[in-house]
Amino acid sequence: MNKILSLVFTMTILHQTILSQTNFRISSFQPTPTDFKYLLLTNKEIIGNDTINEKIVDLVEPMLLDSVLLRKKQHHRLFLVGWLIHAFGGYNWRAVDMHKQKFVGTVINEGRSGAAEYTEYDIKYHLNFHLQKYLFKDFAAYDLERKYHRQDIRPSHHTNYKVPPFIRDTNNIDGSQYELGCELTPPLPFIPQLNYLFFPTLPGSGSCKEHPNFECKNPSMGFYGSYCLDCNHNCHPELHPYEWTWWLNLQNENSTDKTWLIGLFHEGSNRFPKWSKNPMTGEIKIPFAFDKTENANPALVIKVEHLVFNKFENAELKKFELPEKNFGTKENYAAFTFQMDDRTMIEGGLQFNQILKTDALKYWFTDLNYDKQLHVLSGYLHYAVSVQDLYTTKITFSSAYEN
Repeated sequence: MNKILSLVFTMTILHQTILSQTNFRISSFQPTPTDFKYLLLTNKEIIGNDTINEKIVDLVEPMLLDSVLLRKKQHHRLFLVGWLIHAFGGYNWRAVDMHKQKFVGTVINEGRSGAAEYTEYDIKYHLNFHLQKYLFKDFAAYDLERKYHRQDIRPSHHTNYKVPPFIRDTNNIDGSQYELGCELTPPLPFIPQLNYLFFPTLPGSGSCKEHPNFECKNPSMGFYGSYCLDCNHNCHPELHPYEWTWWLNLQNENSTDKTWLIGLFHEGSNRFPKWSKNPMTGEIKIPFAFDKTENANPALVIKVEHLVFNKFENAELKKFELPEKNFGTKENYAAFTFQMDDRTMIEGGLQFNQILKTDALKYWFTDLNYDKQLHVLSGYLHYAVSVQDLYTTKITFSSAYEN
């Protein structure tokens, strides 16, 4: 009943705002790309296939204005102790690549610090990879780890560098032996809010399986941040800190609606001042595919829920060249139409859960394509944001039908 009332409300708004709609003329009529077709599957079909899930998550494209690392190494900052163990003992994080990197994989285990240690409170996800490009990218870190040949101070954690994954037969690769730890200390004052609204953060609060934004033990997730080796231990591969993270919430198994959780974070500890700098200014592209069923009049409804965030930085977003047709957040609804030809049109709207009086959060569409044979519209919803420390959101793409 609630969903029916919501759809009725949405269709009413669409008709009331038709005069103020922003029109997008579609000029691309190619076959729908294969990976976009996966967005038309039911959530249950995606849950059952980690490779398909990763292919969908991989369609997301994040970026940051400060995408280049300013220093090769970072270290703990415990008065002089952190510098001394870095300078004389080699205890530090070392960049594998001086450009921030994107990784997409499936979570094999997760964790978080039991308590804050000085300023450190990491939220951790360890990934395996079903997509070859990320598995092969992970090889570079394992090869460097073997080169440094470092051993953890704990004898029980010593590494044998003469066996896989450090020695590999390229004709017989066991992907389960390669993993990547993705770690972040979120801005500490927001830890409780993030726990309830975004992802698990509090000790004893449960895993992804118990969290309403996952309800899945092994979700497929995307991360973007500093690709490095943690040489405070045995120089194992990490993405640390990650600054963008995103995933699909697939709990409504029989639905084809797609709900994305997306977070942008400044590293909340003082360990990476040259790798994570605020304000956080970036852009992300979120894929969608919309089935315009024949003999029906569907509307594309995009619901945006602002979750946990702090101060927006309006001046910083001016560094982006935004398209003329963009949407802000100073109204709770923005209507649009996609015009394929004189007879074919799709109406839609961006629906916000609250009004935000800021110019530092903007939305627009790109790469729009209409597949005439399948009656599928596909493309990207972008948003660009500049915020002091963090911005997290939930974005749902769904269809509304008139009788």
